[in-house]
Amino acid sequence: MPMKKREIDELLAQPHIAVVAVTAPNGAPHAVPTWYEYKAGKVTFHTDKTAFKYKCLVHDPRIAFVVDTRKAPYKCVVLKGTALIEIKKNDDVRGLRMSIAYLGQKNGTAYHNTMKGHEVAVVTLKPDRIISWDYSREMP
Repeated sequence: MPMKKREIDELLAQPHIAVVAVTAPNGAPHAVPTWYEYKAGKVTFHTDKTAFKYKCLVHDPRIAFVVDTRKAPYKCVVLKGTALIEIKKNDDVRGLRMSIAYLGQKNGTAYHNTMKGHEVAVVTLKPDRIISWDYSREMP
């Protein structure tokens, strides 16, 4: 059963590991897990310019972005659209927020300190299409 916008926003606001699906330059599918931040109807994640997913996105910016609960009863949101890629000297404020969200204050800060000040590709997706389901509504 599809989720309401409020429910989609609530699920995406939590620090779930997302799966990013892109198309490789040779046409093959490529999917990788990633951290992300969700705000104002957009997801944003970081990647390095040497990463294969970055090379794929430069070649073809179409993207599918999947977030799910991975525990029954399952909830899932699939976002589809065209990614916007911006190279920044750093994105330390967002990077620290994401690191803390996924690893907690102590470990997140320590991890972020190893990445601080590095150039980063900031990928943003404002989806053209949203697909969702919540199987808890179908449970007996």
